[in-house]
Amino acid sequence: MTINVGEKIKALRKALNMTQSELAGSEMTKSMLSQIENNVSNPSMKTLQYIAAKLNKPVSYFLEGEDNVNNYVYFSVISKEELETNIKIISELIDNNKISEAKEALLKLMENPNSKKLKSYADILLKFGNALIDLNNLKNAEKYITDSLKCYTEGNFYLEASKAYIKLAKIYFHDFNYEESLNICEKAFNYYYKSIIPDSSLEIELYHYKILVLSALGRTDDTLKCLEAAINLSTKTSIYYKTDELYRLNGIFCYLAGNKAEYENSMKKAFEFAQFSENKYCLCSIYIAFAIVALESNKPEKALEYAEEIKYLAKDLKDYAEKEHYLYYLIKGKAYYILNNYELAYENIIKVNYPSHVKHKFDYLTMWSGKVYEGLILSKLGKHSEGIQSIKIGIEKMSIFHKSKFLVHAYKSLSEIYSDMSDFENAFIYLKKSNEIQDLVNSDKSIVF
Repeated sequence: MTINVGEKIKALRKALNMTQSELAGSEMTKSMLSQIENNVSNPSMKTLQYIAAKLNKPVSYFLEGEDNVNNYVYFSVISKEELETNIKIISELIDNNKISEAKEALLKLMENPNSKKLKSYADILLKFGNALIDLNNLKNAEKYITDSLKCYTEGNFYLEASKAYIKLAKIYFHDFNYEESLNICEKAFNYYYKSIIPDSSLEIELYHYKILVLSALGRTDDTLKCLEAAINLSTKTSIYYKTDELYRLNGIFCYLAGNKAEYENSMKKAFEFAQFSENKYCLCSIYIAFAIVALESNKPEKALEYAEEIKYLAKDLKDYAEKEHYLYYLIKGKAYYILNNYELAYENIIKVNYPSHVKHKFDYLTMWSGKVYEGLILSKLGKHSEGIQSIKIGIEKMSIFHKSKFLVHAYKSLSEIYSDMSDFENAFIYLKKSNEIQDLVNSDKSIVF
């Protein structure tokens, strides 16, 4: 070791012509400072920060030259209570969306090896990582969540580890990497089953997330099996957590599988559970499903009725209005297009704001189909060139999934506009492209939408 902390403090104090009493101030006794300067004892982090501020130097100045800064004794002086207080402060910063301040405080906390002994330390890492996911800062989110996982697994906190794995899986889901998201989801289940204490609500949460990933992959049979397992668990344990949502999803995938009777039965149960629990978010989602089915069944008037139900329920749901209300305008735009009311169709379709948080394949493709309908509506209003540009934007966005029924419809719509313009060469090119993708869809059973 070169010059140690105490010697640096003493040398700098003398260089500034400062007495021990002046440096000690009200923070410590002169005797305590003397012991620090003479290497009899080491300062706590709080004390070192105070001394550094008085001497107008960063804390790092006093640690430079140490053989092993991470093992420096002052860390051990910080009490568990002080660490817990710091963690609580960071948690409040995250809650108040003060992410930069939270990060700065968290980085200081991460320098302290004693922090890693606390479960609450892993909790705050996970919470911060999840906040970064919401900000779409996926790379940094993965780092913090991975660090939390290490703490959980080393401490044998299996239930917490399973929760953290789901958060990690969401990072890959947000990047449309559904396969890796599913792999991580399986790890979440593995850690859940290691725990000797069952938590049925958590198990249902794990199933719910797995259902979303499987459905995004187009694995309808596996999705329905997973839904059945989750619903059975809810019934067996009498824990009706997310039961309305599970029945809603079951109804949707029964519909996609061609089982109309079970679709109606499941949606009825979803509606009953959502009404009983006063879950307006789920009720909105149920009406959205009803509206989409009505549009596919060429019942635009019915779709418009459902849209008004969505508007009524969502009026008091701020988060829903900010994140999901684009669907209200999308439904109305499509419905009025089918009704040949192109002015009203355009008035609604241009209000679709295409939020960045939409990551499920079906939801994403449904959202960007809005650009296709915008193009079709513009064409009907005589604005063919603008319509073509709109559809091309939709195609560009949808093309992250190379084959889908939505993409088939987009290219076919583009062909129709060129045909209306008597540009038969381009009409043929895009119709051929539509047919090529249709052939790929027909040959791939995983393409559900």
